[in-house]
Amino acid sequence: MKLSYIEPARGENNQFWRYLLTLFAIIWFSLGAGVILAVVAIAVEGSADIATYSNFTMLLLTMLPFPAALLTLWGGLRLLHKRGFMSLLRPGGGFSWAKVMVSGAIWFVLAGASDLVLWLIDPANYSFSFNPAVFFLFLLLTLVLVPVQTSTEELIVRGYLTQWIGRYTRTIWVPLIVPSLLFMALHGLNPEVSEYGMLLTLPLYLGIGLLLAWVTLKSGGLEMALGLHAANNLYATLMVTFPNSALPSPALFSIKVYDPILALVQQVVVVALYLGILYAWKRSWLSPAEEVAPDALTNL
Repeated sequence: MKLSYIEPARGENNQFWRYLLTLFAIIWFSLGAGVILAVVAIAVEGSADIATYSNFTMLLLTMLPFPAALLTLWGGLRLLHKRGFMSLLRPGGGFSWAKVMVSGAIWFVLAGASDLVLWLIDPANYSFSFNPAVFFLFLLLTLVLVPVQTSTEELIVRGYLTQWIGRYTRTIWVPLIVPSLLFMALHGLNPEVSEYGMLLTLPLYLGIGLLLAWVTLKSGGLEMALGLHAANNLYATLMVTFPNSALPSPALFSIKVYDPILALVQQVVVVALYLGILYAWKRSWLSPAEEVAPDALTNL
């Protein structure tokens, strides 16, 4: 099976050492940015205990290393692979913002609908906590920082890593599963994992990772994954939060008692509905062209 999304990694300048060096640089500069931000946060907050930090400090501390990772990825692509971001975004050219927006909108609406159903079943478990002065400032920062964070993760995991791993196989399963497992592992240190247990929380990351990888490989581009991931994190940050979330936020609603098993069921239903809507409405988006335009690989 020929996967058009993988083709850029099968050309020149894609030796193992180039990928290894780029990934090492991404990790190095991201950690460096994180250390600098941690020092600044300690100075501003007057404490090394992150449990006492404000939502704004936590947002900046969590999100600002991602621009460093994104810039490092761009440098690795340009200097070592001699290609640009378009080789990850849509190798065949014709990047579509419509796919980004529609995919994100479908996911955002389905997430809201699922929480609405759960609220109707148990309204006492949801509390409305709207504080305009805090929320709107947080909203402005989130609308800028969260898309950068999610896009960076998609470009690295669903883009760069998927192409690297996929260049060694002609089947969809290896580039589908292996990056998704890595995506799950990268979230293993999140606070909800230690609070609610790995067996109940890590499958959530594996599930969303598999979905993001599936729409990327089937569509031949990152657009739908970019929209879905951004919508998912914006929803979790701004609309409904829960105790021990990876990013505490002044969301509109808070879940008092978080049930990870119920969250798994909720995710399965939303994923099934999302794919059902895509296949019924936009099936053509999941059938990429077989050929890759050579000039598209050096764009951006």
